[in-house]
Amino acid sequence: MRVQSGMRLFVIALIGASACGSSSAPTTPGPGAGPGPVTGGVMGCAITAAASTTPLIADPKSPYFDQIGLAQSGDGATTSGYVELLAHASAPDATRLPDGTLGVYYHNGSSGGSIWLGRLQGTALTPGSVITVDGVAGPRWMADPNVDVVNGRVRMFYMNGESSSVRRFCVAESDDGLRFTTRAMAIEFAGGTEADPSVVQLSDGSWLMAFSRANHSGMGLARSTDGLTFTAFTTNSLGVVPELAALPGGRVRLYACAAGNVDAYLSADRGVTWNREGTVITRNTTGRAIVCDPTYVPTDGVFIFKTTDAM
Repeated sequence: MRVQSGMRLFVIALIGASACGSSSAPTTPGPGAGPGPVTGGVMGCAITAAASTTPLIADPKSPYFDQIGLAQSGDGATTSGYVELLAHASAPDATRLPDGTLGVYYHNGSSGGSIWLGRLQGTALTPGSVITVDGVAGPRWMADPNVDVVNGRVRMFYMNGESSSVRRFCVAESDDGLRFTTRAMAIEFAGGTEADPSVVQLSDGSWLMAFSRANHSGMGLARSTDGLTFTAFTTNSLGVVPELAALPGGRVRLYACAAGNVDAYLSADRGVTWNREGTVITRNTTGRAIVCDPTYVPTDGVFIFKTTDAM
């Protein structure tokens, strides 16, 4: 979907967000931000329409031709085994939901964006229902979900791609993992090409966000004190499509996609510096051209990701 070294940003292409070639400056949300009048929800993240229910099967480079895969991992740094969970799906993110089930959120490749929730049991992923945000089922312009349970509620960060000139990451919460209400606009960027937000709470109570920078040219990092609104503080070139995971002792692990594989890095200083840990999973493991969009669920010992042959 969205990896460096010649790989294109499939979901953003689908949702109609045109790419700009230059790097953009992040800003925290301010009064009056957002496209047009808001009839409900959060300014800048208001849901304006539902997505098409028809997958874009005519385009072989769309997420409809991606797959969701799974490998076993006891430590989050190494993997073994591989099984394809779901074809015709992209950009997975997994978490143990309040009802006890293991939920996998993914993009189904429909026109305008649409996020779905499947349930994983063992190595079987059952496709589920499209999510609802602010009362709209299958809201348009959503992509790249990052989901965790915070204070007993499911919190989703996602890319709002409605504007081709301004990219926004939004936050929504849900009691059941299906019906969400927008909470905040986490951060916005002039230029409209940032993507793939991942957020984790650190041991000191603060929050760290990682994301793909302008046209997947690298990675950015942002901080927050409340877990809702963020301010960018640095960039790096470790890879793209990041995923963050908190570790014991105040450390944090960063997964990044590079050269078609998923690598891991460790930080002991809240994301200021990173040391390479190793390659977690390679594309050769799956027989596909690309492995990306990692998500690790330590309680279940599973590493979930996207595979694709599309370039």
